[in-house]
Amino acid sequence: MPDFEPQLSARDLSAMLGAWRADEGTLSVGLATAIAHMIESEKLTSGVRLPAQRALAAELEVARGTVTTAYEILSGGGYVTAEVGRGSTVSSISKPRLRPAANDVFGYGPTPVAIDLSTQSLPSSAAMKAVLEHVNPTSLRPYLETDGHTPYGLQVLRSAVARHLTSSGTLTGPEQILITAGAQQALWLSVFVMTDHGNTVIVEDPTYRGILAVLESVNKALRVDSYPAVSAQLRVPPRSRSALVYLQSSVHSPTGRVRSKEMLDAFADVANAHDLLVVEDRSAADLIYDPDQRNAGLSGLIDPERLITVGTMSKLFWGGLRIGWIRSDPHTIARIADTKQTIDVTTSVVDQFLAAEVLENAQEAIADRRRLLLDHLGLTARIVREVCPRWDLAMPEGGSGLWIDTHSDSIEYVMKAQARGIRIAGGPSFSPTHGFETHIRLPVWSAAEALRHALQTVE
Repeated sequence: MPDFEPQLSARDLSAMLGAWRADEGTLSVGLATAIAHMIESEKLTSGVRLPAQRALAAELEVARGTVTTAYEILSGGGYVTAEVGRGSTVSSISKPRLRPAANDVFGYGPTPVAIDLSTQSLPSSAAMKAVLEHVNPTSLRPYLETDGHTPYGLQVLRSAVARHLTSSGTLTGPEQILITAGAQQALWLSVFVMTDHGNTVIVEDPTYRGILAVLESVNKALRVDSYPAVSAQLRVPPRSRSALVYLQSSVHSPTGRVRSKEMLDAFADVANAHDLLVVEDRSAADLIYDPDQRNAGLSGLIDPERLITVGTMSKLFWGGLRIGWIRSDPHTIARIADTKQTIDVTTSVVDQFLAAEVLENAQEAIADRRRLLLDHLGLTARIVREVCPRWDLAMPEGGSGLWIDTHSDSIEYVMKAQARGIRIAGGPSFSPTHGFETHIRLPVWSAAEALRHALQTVE
């Protein structure tokens, strides 16, 4: 039986749009922005087919090219899916309560762009380049004599991660480590294994976009509750089936604020009082600008059997090195490892081998990243303030992103940028409540002239 896709008439969409024509900018951007707002607010839900371009153009009394361009902008932003012969349909991944779409998270949309400011990923570190230049391929020979399956990860890498965490203040043994294909897989596995259908998951608002994508994709009808990140005071809804709370315990994304010991102590008190399982994200722990602000996270504050810590090597070394890890008690590690094997059998042995090699240079890489980020932070902030003096930019304490209040409609900025081959990350994609509609996030690291051109284009 074919799937039913409700068809929205041009007359109905016109009525829903109301006074959509903006005072400034092109009609196509204004139309795309208005439709995007309706998708974000769930006035247009997933699976709804938009009117044919010709019919909508006639109803709105605009050129067909205006509607065509608006639909292309929406498609490029991941709001709709366009198929030949079927028209444009609201994407199933555009659900604001648990947004964002995958392309919003990682900056790789279906439409190529000239300038991508939606991702804050960094280039390869010097340590990574050095390992690739000097690694001895013959060192892999012992692994070639095996079947290549390492359900928990290579022992040499598990031990290296444990040593790295111990040197950072979190006493860890290799039996507490599960190697994953990046932190995103680690988060997905943790949520999937440790929640039941209909559970409530608590996150901050705003929060890391990747966790919102995870909560959507595990397909367990999870309910999401949130509390303001600015207050950093964990709130547990009364009489809820709260099973899990997610916290970035080092650097908060997208704000770039570093978590204090006092904040972590208070968080742990509430989590312990409610027997909550905590998924702690330490992915940005090595990107704190001031070494004196580093903390050891929640280890020692939460019962080890209720704490799952996630980390990555991508931020410190290179996004192309798809190695992450989970730290927890051995029983939890075994549960998650069993599920992981049904997904990808094993994490790449070659990647794990390289990761073990490069992790020996962690301290050098941390210093290298700190220099890179601080060097670019000043330049990026200066360009933003010169080109967009009305914007409020709070200088981060760590991480690779800038959280900016534009005091304007950020979705309009996103649509205007998309129309000009530029991708930026709008504030609502970081919010489980579709909040922060005037905010955007920009990368600390980007080519100065490309950034200046992009800002001049959208402002």
